[in-house]
Amino acid sequence: MSFFCIHCRSELDPAFKACPFCGEPLTDFLRRYLETPIDGKYKILARLGVGGMGEVYKVLHLHLNSIRVVKLMRAAIKNEQGAHDRFLREARMATRIQHPNVATLFDFSTLDDGTRYMVWEYIEGTNLHEMLEERGPLSPRYAATLAAKALRGLDAIHRAGIIHRDISPENLMITRDDEGNEHVKIIDLGIAKQWGDEGDDKTKTGMFVGKWKYCSPEQLGMLDAGDRIDGRADLYSFGIVLYEMLTGIPPFQADTPHGYLMLHASERPRALRDVNATVPAAPDLEALIFRALEKDRRNRFANAREFAAELEKIIPTLADLPGAQSIPAASEVTDEATRIVPPQRAAGDAPTVVSVSSSAATMQTDSGATVRTDSGAAAIDLAPRPLDSRVPAEKPKAMWFVAAAAVLAVVLGVVMMVRNRAAPTVAPAQAAAVPARAAHLAINAFPWANVTAIRNADTGDQVELKEPLVTPAPIDLPPGRYEVTLANPAFAKPIRKSVDLRAGGDQLVQVQFLDPAVAPLPRFGASR
Repeated sequence: MSFFCIHCRSELDPAFKACPFCGEPLTDFLRRYLETPIDGKYKILARLGVGGMGEVYKVLHLHLNSIRVVKLMRAAIKNEQGAHDRFLREARMATRIQHPNVATLFDFSTLDDGTRYMVWEYIEGTNLHEMLEERGPLSPRYAATLAAKALRGLDAIHRAGIIHRDISPENLMITRDDEGNEHVKIIDLGIAKQWGDEGDDKTKTGMFVGKWKYCSPEQLGMLDAGDRIDGRADLYSFGIVLYEMLTGIPPFQADTPHGYLMLHASERPRALRDVNATVPAAPDLEALIFRALEKDRRNRFANAREFAAELEKIIPTLADLPGAQSIPAASEVTDEATRIVPPQRAAGDAPTVVSVSSSAATMQTDSGATVRTDSGAAAIDLAPRPLDSRVPAEKPKAMWFVAAAAVLAVVLGVVMMVRNRAAPTVAPAQAAAVPARAAHLAINAFPWANVTAIRNADTGDQVELKEPLVTPAPIDLPPGRYEVTLANPAFAKPIRKSVDLRAGGDQLVQVQFLDPAVAPLPRFGASR
């Protein structure tokens, strides 16, 4: 019988560790069940991803002719009792929740080799992170409408005595029913806990569970002795999500886990219009968000039901137009661990003008520089910057200003001459002098890194770095292919990434010397 790659469908030898055509890993589970239905009834259609506990597959229930999602415990941990207990706990908790705004668990079973799996509702749609990445900020009315629906689902989770602990845009799915009505569904109870349950060894050792960008102060250990995390922690996380829905960026951005800890502990969020001046004024909505983001949980909403009710009251009064996707230059756009600060320019300098197509926000390179996340982290959204045609780009010679007034063909020829003759280095402080069609490169690393070299792969020349670059490191470069080398003294080997820069585009190089999902945070002595 022929064996095919689950991703590219190329025929291959089942003994391979990975597909030689697309690189898709080939596991023992796939070898056994790709052509044979799981438990005789679930036919694998596609692998959706890999979560903290195991693999996730899209399957067809052969008897019901219905699409489902199978969540499988990883083979590497299936013999660990603690992992079994957490997997089973997730299944048991999920069966206690029946709500249209929460994903439904259909089945839980154990295969003859001891592998445990859960069968979840398959949600045809997009998650909120993908929606924001594609559309940019949402209108106040639409954001509040989605938020109210999600909070009703979160209330059902809390009523079952469960704290989600991972509320984030990736875990909010937007879908439509057969009649076209839009729904929001909360997914992934993988790190949820029952109130008062201290059975998770990871929390006992002080390891943070969740996403730093969206976590509450309580999740970082900021509790009085004897206190426990409750549902108000999820409301804080939801406040961050709603803030991001309106502005395009979250309220707190840091370079390190410790930085996030400090911000969540003491920093108040900035007003929405200070972050994105194009956000329609919505003082009532902003007040609700800031209430959810109170550091002292006693000052937040008492529960998700109250938060939802307050939103529903003001929805008819809210504007139905979104803010612009572009974020003001003073704002920061971050991922989980590091932030990108746009280059500063001296007073009186001409601003850098970069034209970005709508596809530029989807950062893809042949080398893998694109960061698309799974359940563990959020992708960076580098928002396009508006083009102001009234601001001329600086030219080193007066003759080029004359050429700029000529016909389009001459202008294009001059631009190509400038690109070919210009030195391949532009330090961040010199960004204002870069031609308008330069490419903007953001270099990120976790936990941090020195940018030790940037090489032009087309010419073989090294880019001269005018000053040391430490991530987050923004830099403007002429279009072309580059190889970026990053090093962290705590790690033996540097990491090299290749990136293809297009004229006027934004691009990202992201590396991880350490997995942010497992990086420990300092302990504070407070009980969880």
